[in-house]
Amino acid sequence: MRRDPIGAAVRLLRWQAVARRGGTLEPAWVDGPAGTVRLRLRRGLSSATACWYAGLTDPAEMGFVLQALRPGDRMADVGANVGVYAALAAGAAGARVLALEPAAETLPDLRAMLALNGIADRVEVHAIAAGAAPGTLRFTTGRGTTNRAAADGGTEVPVATLDALAAGAPPVLLKVDVEGGEPEVLAGAAGLLSGGALKAAILETAGPTDAAIEAAMRAAGFAPFAYDPLRRALAPRDGPARPNTLYLRDIPFWTARIATAPAIRVFGRAL
Repeated sequence: MRRDPIGAAVRLLRWQAVARRGGTLEPAWVDGPAGTVRLRLRRGLSSATACWYAGLTDPAEMGFVLQALRPGDRMADVGANVGVYAALAAGAAGARVLALEPAAETLPDLRAMLALNGIADRVEVHAIAAGAAPGTLRFTTGRGTTNRAAADGGTEVPVATLDALAAGAPPVLLKVDVEGGEPEVLAGAAGLLSGGALKAAILETAGPTDAAIEAAMRAAGFAPFAYDPLRRALAPRDGPARPNTLYLRDIPFWTARIATAPAIRVFGRAL
């Protein structure tokens, strides 16, 4: 989105004043064709607070969600955290969302974000992790947005495959942010990757698993792209980006979607 340093500074000062008192904010954030999305801010919600400062913390990826999805589309949000992506997809774009969040400490804030925006009926929440096979895993606690699978310690959480969770209602867009567990999620989504319904994926690519992610996506017919939401322009990439990569197939489908995207406003400014 367009830079707004003055607006960001004003928002920073406003939040600091509220946070010092231990208060909360629920400001209007994004206006889209399906409605206005509000942020829910309190101390400790770093992903939501970052959006309050920056508008869209992942401009390319969030811009793609806002401009490419349409009412009735389905998105799977694996590692939903406090729900900023789910709220954009369901509240602003009008899509239906399958949201997976295994961290018990985060679930109340995720549900509160959905309730604040009146979209709980459009977002199906599962307190579960996605993996290569059903079972359980150990999951860290107390790390906020960076909780992840752990070899020991933490708490035990259930695991299901994305193929099983999305059976009968495959998403057109998949977003995965699970702090290095992306290859396991993709291994449990072989049916989605080989089917035709899934046409885009936003994957965290910020570490040693990038090569495995790239190989899995290329094998399924996806290629990495850069996206400029201001120009509504896609451009091929040679490989993964940092910290996320947008993988696409059926490029004419997305080109048509982007070209006809409705107006989006972030903090009152056109995207």
